[in-house]
Amino acid sequence: MRSLLGPGAFAAAAVVAARLEPGYRHCDEPVSALAATGVRGAGVMIPGFLGLAAGSLALAADLRGSDVAPDPVPAMLALAGLTTAGAGLARNSDRSCPSRLLGDAHYTRSDDAHAAFAAATFSLWIATPLVSARRGRDAHRSYRTWSRALALLTLVALVVDGMLARRPDERWSGAAQRVMLASALGWYPLAAGMARGAGQ
Repeated sequence: MRSLLGPGAFAAAAVVAARLEPGYRHCDEPVSALAATGVRGAGVMIPGFLGLAAGSLALAADLRGSDVAPDPVPAMLALAGLTTAGAGLARNSDRSCPSRLLGDAHYTRSDDAHAAFAAATFSLWIATPLVSARRGRDAHRSYRTWSRALALLTLVALVVDGMLARRPDERWSGAAQRVMLASALGWYPLAAGMARGAGQ
């Protein structure tokens, strides 16, 4: 159950925050835009980031010592929780989410910090299931297969999102990011469920 609380809080916050921000487009804009300075839904979205961070830390504690999460998997997941919190607190300067990585000319230190925390989080979301599948030799074969598949889908969606975000209109970049988030956070209940099943 705790594996769903963090992702659930994050998803719910994104839905509510988007309703508070006039003209926000889920398909074309990143979730981080909802936590940016000057956005009406930031007061909802920032706690959503922190909820996901807390959920990641709780899941890391729950998985420690299980077959599906041998070392260093719990530590990697806990670090992803901390970087998620950093991404939520290091807010973008405006809804366009400017970034030097995307070639924007005007950005702030907070924009750079957000990009760094986000990049670290995304990298950990890809690496953690792969390491778990690699090192969890006593885990069920289907778990290891699904972990690899989710990590691969997360990587592909992240690359597509980056390509779309570089276009002037950024069409469908938000949709690609949400596929990435769904696949990355889909590993949470998978790991928790397999760990619970193995412990019974």
